[in-house]
Order: sequence, then structure tokens, then C-alpha cells
Amino acid sequence: MAKKILVVEDSPTQAQKAQLILESKGYQVSWAANGSEGLAKIATEKPDLIVTDIVMPQMDGYELCQRVKSSQELRH
Repeated sequence: MAKKILVVEDSPTQAQKAQLILESKGYQVSWAANGSEGLAKIATEKPDLIVTDIVMPQMDGYELCQRVKSSQELRH
């Protein structure tokens, strides 16, 4: 079973490039356009790895990481 990676990136061009690279290596990739959307996807999809941009609208990458790490349900 392919490992799941969530790419959180506000640039569609950068997200697509990352997705193409990761999928070519056999990973299952989903994309979120900002930290808020990423947090919602993390709660439902439970990715094995999160790759996030730092500077994004609504919620930046630092806040996203902080919320994931502080959640009992998501931190692992």
C-alpha cells in the first residue's frame, strides 16, 4: 500500500510539481491550498507525511505544525 503524503502549498504550480515528483516515486499524494484546508484534510485522511509551505494565507505552515503537534488525535 502506498504511503500517503499531504502537500500543503498555496501555489498550484508548486503543489503540482511536488505531486508529480512524489507520485513518480510511488506515493499517494493529496493537496491543500492553505493551512486551514490542510488541517481539515489531515483530520480525515490521516497522511503518513505532511509537506508544508510556510507563508500561506489563512494559516501559515508554522501554525499548521503547531496545531498538528498539539492535537492528541493528530500528533502521531
